[in-house]
Amino acid sequence: MFMGEYHPSLDEKGRMAVPIKLRKAFGEDAIINKLIVTYGFDRYIMAYREDDWSEFVKNRLIRATEFGGQNAMMMRYFVGGAFDCELDKQGRIIIPPHLKEHAGIKKEVTVLGLYNRIEIWDTETYNQYKPGGDKLSAFAKDLGF
Repeated sequence: MFMGEYHPSLDEKGRMAVPIKLRKAFGEDAIINKLIVTYGFDRYIMAYREDDWSEFVKNRLIRATEFGGQNAMMMRYFVGGAFDCELDKQGRIIIPPHLKEHAGIKKEVTVLGLYNRIEIWDTETYNQYKPGGDKLSAFAKDLGF
């Protein structure tokens, strides 16, 4: 499973190193060499392993779009905006320009491992969204702490 917070930088060619702990999150025999990246639900980029992407599309997006309307546009947005990113020998991906623009990524990025997906944020934007204080206390209460 993906987990953790990491802070790689984009190099001059727009490449980002995927942290080794995320590449090996599913074991030594399942090292990730490709990610599917697409728009996030907010100002971030979502990245999935191929199997998890297929599951997300089949079990979430297609079901939500079966009846057309606005949800059909969401299918176009997420799947149409998706891109296969092969990791190079150093474990880097090139983030497509349209996704970098969507997330407002300049140079510093925050990468979050979130169970079956990775989120890629511009660090400054993430720091503005990151919960703290009252929000964390309220969430702890919701969880029964």
